[in-house]
Amino acid sequence: MRSSPLPLPTRPDDRRGLPLLLVIIVLLTAWRALAIAASGLDLYVDEAQYWTWSQALDWGYFSKPPMIAAVIAATTSVCGDSPLCVKSGALLLYPLTTLLIWAISRRLFDARTAFWTAVVFITLPGVALSSVIISTDVPLFLCWSAALYAYLKALDHDTWRWWLAAGIASGLGLLTKYTMAIFAVSVLLHLAITPGLRAHFRSPKLYVTAALAALIFAPNLIWNAANGWPTLGHTAQISGLEGGLNGGQHGLNWKSFGDFIAGQLGILGPVLFIAWLVQLAAAKQWLRDERYRLLACFALPFLGAITAQSLIGRANANWAAMAYVGGTLFVVARLLETGRRSLLMAALALNLAVTAVAYHFDALAAAAGIELNRKNDVLNKRVRGWRQYGEQLAARQAAHPEAILLGDARDLIAEARYYAGTAGRTMLKWNPGHKADDYYAMSTTLDGLDGRSFVFVSREAALPASMAGRFDVTAELEPIHIAIHRDYALDFHVWLLSGLQPGD
Repeated sequence: MRSSPLPLPTRPDDRRGLPLLLVIIVLLTAWRALAIAASGLDLYVDEAQYWTWSQALDWGYFSKPPMIAAVIAATTSVCGDSPLCVKSGALLLYPLTTLLIWAISRRLFDARTAFWTAVVFITLPGVALSSVIISTDVPLFLCWSAALYAYLKALDHDTWRWWLAAGIASGLGLLTKYTMAIFAVSVLLHLAITPGLRAHFRSPKLYVTAALAALIFAPNLIWNAANGWPTLGHTAQISGLEGGLNGGQHGLNWKSFGDFIAGQLGILGPVLFIAWLVQLAAAKQWLRDERYRLLACFALPFLGAITAQSLIGRANANWAAMAYVGGTLFVVARLLETGRRSLLMAALALNLAVTAVAYHFDALAAAAGIELNRKNDVLNKRVRGWRQYGEQLAARQAAHPEAILLGDARDLIAEARYYAGTAGRTMLKWNPGHKADDYYAMSTTLDGLDGRSFVFVSREAALPASMAGRFDVTAELEPIHIAIHRDYALDFHVWLLSGLQPGD
């Protein structure tokens, strides 16, 4: 039985454009894989940390739920631990998300709109960048899109299987990132503002769906409770909400807000983002259309929540990324419907040009005779030099094979765990106060290692004051110097620490 007031497309079985879309997806994915392989760039610190998690699967980690670790564990179990394989989850999952977006758009509009929506989505600058970086946004896009598709099918047929499918996708989304909870807000808002759908509030299917999502999410809650709620605490900390609005500061955080809005121009592309805002502002032209109202319900609450967070605390640009499932569907459909296909093509061309520059930044700079330096290379502090760092640190440890690697910063440990070989796998964090302020502080300890020796690495030129009296002998080793550009280098100080003494 059909329960949805959403109009059916005139040709519901029309799949024109799908073969071409599949070819485009394959070519783009191959381009992205080659860009990763040819770039020579190293894993970003978060990627290296996620890889660490994938070596010890659990129901939760210090800063994220477990899905990202499971994705990396799955890909690396097939093709090994190379950077390409670590990142390959993004290459595999974005095509699936794109096909779901095609299916959603075809259900709401027609085959032509579905084709262009899918092409625009997979070429968005945010998606293009995220496709060569393994992050929590990758599986979250898939879960959000799957939940939206299942929700649409549930509205159409009101069968248990589609409601339960929406619950499963939502639960898996919560195991990916907590902001998946906003999907429930979108569902409730959409049902509430649509008279023909309010009867679902009296149906057990809606509540069983919510219970199923909560049941799937429950193991992460149990893990958090057993470990002192580290993930929720970390989420409050990085959002700037710990200690009250704006981190206890007076007034709104306008700088964070400005940075966040500028980031949205980068994620969707400036032409599409501005076009979307213009179309949203013309509410009289679309507000009576059930399709656009649905898409607004599944975009604006997410964007609004993260925008508000950027004002009262802080928010990274990508935190609002899920808004662009509904947002992309909305703006592409409106541009095609209002005869602005040329604007859509211009936006698509601009986004592809930005992607090409990002993927081939080094080669294009070299071809243009531009010497990269501290200022013009946006990648220098993130994905350059870590392989050499790991190799040199491993060499220092190899000269003292009885010593355990030790560091005082999350990035130094994460990158060493990945790049320093066998010795790096057991690297520990110096954390005398037992403050669980990152994954390595939470998961490693020096307890039971009295008398042992360590190779300690730090950015600081002097040993921490907390080390005074804790070791029988301390000797500085050759520092690590990695020249990135003529005016930029990675520099680390290394010590051999022998005879750990018991602490407090």
